[in-house]
Amino acid sequence: MLDRIKLHHLLNKAQEMLAVATGLTQDGFGASLAWREALGSSDNMSTRLTLARAILHNPRIKLDQPTQTFISLTQGLSLVVEAKSLIRQRGNRVAHPTNITRVLLDGPISRNPYASETPGLQALVDFVCSRE
Repeated sequence: MLDRIKLHHLLNKAQEMLAVATGLTQDGFGASLAWREALGSSDNMSTRLTLARAILHNPRIKLDQPTQTFISLTQGLSLVVEAKSLIRQRGNRVAHPTNITRVLLDGPISRNPYASETPGLQALVDFVCSRE
């Protein structure tokens, strides 16, 4: 399950790098969203690839060699332009499950190395799981 979160993070990082490289934002934080928003609301892959290529091939932008190599690979570029990314959805389902139970959280709380947080975390579990 952790692999799904890591793959989501990989996708996110690539989108952040493209957003910063193209000047959509200066800050990496939240840059993945800036990239996705720049591609618009169309679900059509061809439309999204065309928009992405227009952004990436803007003559005012100088892309480094690793970025140029990446954008030449359609398989990778397709993943960073998908409107409804399965990689993102799978990672989100693992990281943000709909049903949260005490059993799901007992292990992470007991392994948390910051003992001062335990009472607060236990209060969170008590609250979130109060309707089990």
